[in-house]
Amino acid sequence: MTHTAYQYQVGGSLPEFSPTYVMRKADHELYEKLKSSEFCYILNSRQMGKSSLLVRTVHRLTADGVACATIDISDIGSKQISLEQWYGGVAYKLTSNFNLLDALEFMTWWQDRESISPVHRLGELIETVLLRQVSQRIVIFIDEIDSVLSVNESLEDFFALIRSCYNKRSQNPNYDRLTFALLGVATPSDLISDRTRTPFNIGHGIDLSGFQHDEIQPLVAGLTDTVANPQEVLHQILHWTGGQPFLTQKLCQLVRETGKISPEFLPQLGNETEWMERFIKTEIIHNWESRDEPAHLRTVRDRLLRNPQRASRLLGCYQQLLQLEAIPADDSPEQTELRLSGLVRFKDGKLIVSNPIYAAIFNPNWVEKCLFDLRPYAEALEAWLGSDCQDTSRLLRGKALQDARDWAKGKNLSDRDYQFLAASQESELTEFRKNAEQTQAQIQQLYREKELLEELTQEQNRRKISEAKLRQYQENLARRMTGTGGALIAIFAFLIGVFWVNKSIDETHTKLNGMALLSQALIAENQRELALIESLEAAQQLKAFIGVNSATQFRVALGLHQAIYGLVEPDRLLHPHPAIALEFTPNSQGLVTATPHTVTLWNGDRTLARNLPDIPGPIHRIAISPNRQIIAVATRHHPLQFWTTTGEKLPLTLPHSSPITDVSFSPKAEAIATAEEKTVKIWRVKDGKLLQTWRGHQDQVLSVRFSPNGKTLASASGDRRIFLRRIRDGKLIHILEGHGDRVVAIRFSPDGQLLASASDDGTVRLWRESDGKLLSILHHSSSVTSLNFHPDSQTLATGTADGKINLWNRDGSFLTPLRGHQQAITHVSWSSEGGELASTSDDGTAIVWNLELDDLVRQGCQLLGDRSIPHSITPTLLNPCS
Repeated sequence: MTHTAYQYQVGGSLPEFSPTYVMRKADHELYEKLKSSEFCYILNSRQMGKSSLLVRTVHRLTADGVACATIDISDIGSKQISLEQWYGGVAYKLTSNFNLLDALEFMTWWQDRESISPVHRLGELIETVLLRQVSQRIVIFIDEIDSVLSVNESLEDFFALIRSCYNKRSQNPNYDRLTFALLGVATPSDLISDRTRTPFNIGHGIDLSGFQHDEIQPLVAGLTDTVANPQEVLHQILHWTGGQPFLTQKLCQLVRETGKISPEFLPQLGNETEWMERFIKTEIIHNWESRDEPAHLRTVRDRLLRNPQRASRLLGCYQQLLQLEAIPADDSPEQTELRLSGLVRFKDGKLIVSNPIYAAIFNPNWVEKCLFDLRPYAEALEAWLGSDCQDTSRLLRGKALQDARDWAKGKNLSDRDYQFLAASQESELTEFRKNAEQTQAQIQQLYREKELLEELTQEQNRRKISEAKLRQYQENLARRMTGTGGALIAIFAFLIGVFWVNKSIDETHTKLNGMALLSQALIAENQRELALIESLEAAQQLKAFIGVNSATQFRVALGLHQAIYGLVEPDRLLHPHPAIALEFTPNSQGLVTATPHTVTLWNGDRTLARNLPDIPGPIHRIAISPNRQIIAVATRHHPLQFWTTTGEKLPLTLPHSSPITDVSFSPKAEAIATAEEKTVKIWRVKDGKLLQTWRGHQDQVLSVRFSPNGKTLASASGDRRIFLRRIRDGKLIHILEGHGDRVVAIRFSPDGQLLASASDDGTVRLWRESDGKLLSILHHSSSVTSLNFHPDSQTLATGTADGKINLWNRDGSFLTPLRGHQQAITHVSWSSEGGELASTSDDGTAIVWNLELDDLVRQGCQLLGDRSIPHSITPTLLNPCS
């Protein structure tokens, strides 16, 4: 063939003997596996050469005497087709390809078996017709297999049928001659979710990667009569396309056409690199949407944006990749969809952009524009920016603001997005404060009217006030109380919404929540005696409700807790030095506290038991085993020591060359992790053997934690990043990024679903453990120093540098602050049952906060009896403890 007749093919399947066909590793692998009767599948992005590979493989197998058939699933139909029609279409294509039955014979055969299911009929056709009439080896290629995803009915039985053909080989040798190959744009889990019936776990996945340098020699021939150095030009083309078959063929063809039309514009020897960059920008990148014929780049774009709800997540993931240049590869839905679009690919365990052409077109500005178009608040944001950020009428409020917060979760947005959302939130906060001032005045007026009502009640007999008149007054006051309570609930619901969560109060819990919130309002007004009565009433009424959710129970307990500790001091353990940690011993019967100089054991009644002897300071960390029986003590310059919670020193010590910054036991205490400088080490507890050493952080590791199932270890560092590694092989699963300052503490929720991270940037971030997705950002007034999950995983306690403890729901909604320390919080810890929360501080105190509702009721009632409180403030609260 002369060079002038040479033609590159852009799009579509290449003919069997096309001179531009590039043999890849996948060609050899697919051919050998199918020839050995192994089930194969190629599930990849579009325009990667699957159809051309299919044509070439069919030709090679046919030449070897293998009977082949190709079934294009997209020809059968999808949306409105029934299972009967779909399986019938596959069966008919099968008989037609192998000339088994004519059309009339097939219809008769199919209709005679209407009493059995369509998939059963197809299986019988394979066994009793195909395998009996065709004696050679048989390969059935099923192309466009992703078309099954458009069928309304489930087709998982079809894939189970393929698996059954392989299972039958042990019973019927004829099945040894039959094999299948599936090709399409999908993942195995997309096609069938039942792992016990899937054929993909017994098959062989063929990796159809782009063209490699040692494979592309067939493409040189078309350039030899066009450019001075065809090898270098092709090398530059491959650099820009990353070996993507469609783009590679297209660029080769464009260079060839340029040589025919304008040879004077071709590259000269030595300037191929610069020339190719200009050529690609002119012919591919600039105005790419109008130049994209046949469509390729638009196909990539449309796959990313076809589902608006999903597009924002895909773009957020891709945006992170562009910022970091590469991210750890995983099986998350977002990464899978990005790979199937062809936009990204695997390289050395990471995900990168597939080629420089994609990177130039689908660049950060393109992502930003797409995200802008997808924003639910795009129009409002544009108008606000157009007013130089002065038009407050364009700011979001109410549900619109909440919807925007929900949409923004987990995304890397621009500064102007965050400015707009912050301005909207501040505007709504201003309105809240205004309403709150009005409501406070209403509360004061209501309680004055309550006192008046009581006076009327006491004087009823003397003045003979009619029952009807009194009842009318009570009902009127009750209506007004309900209205004000509703206003309070609305205001506090908004306040919860400030913390990035849509928190709705179920109608069945309105009364209890209202009473608890009213109690908080009274505490804020320094009316603590009234708050105590209101909280006790809420606690008593709680017992009358069946099925009250845990959030409402906890809110009632918190209201009572705050009312009590507004009148009396909580339990405090005093230390002569800053307290750095507190842990509960077994069954929460005792406590262990630590300062830089001592580790102290305390009895259940909070009296001193003993100090652990011979611990050389300064002490930096302590950790307690999950069964709360072993204490690990980390000092700055000495080996890690181990003690029992009864005060006995264990013979095990772990050496270290640098100060240990954190320690964590595995769930069964068979291993322990330590952090030293930029390194994480895992040791076996029984003999102190070093099992693994991990590096990778760019700054000091400040926190390490095992996941509850013991399969993952998380580490947080001053480099603002959190690493999640698989313990079995040390593989890096996720890198969590987003904090603006060092990450000082991390904790898994006990149910293993969440990971919380605390940072000096004043935020706590809640991540989904399974895929590392950011779920919520909890904003604090100062640096966050510590955090810990309640044993039921529903509540998170966080400590801050300004001495506050904040309690949050797991969905990110704020519950309440606990105040009692004068300096920075150093540690927070829950008792094993979750009824108590302990905190330590640089002020030398450790506080144990009682959150057990029954204990709080007893304590509140005792306090109510001891104090001179006017129980008759309201008829409904004559004696809430009776």
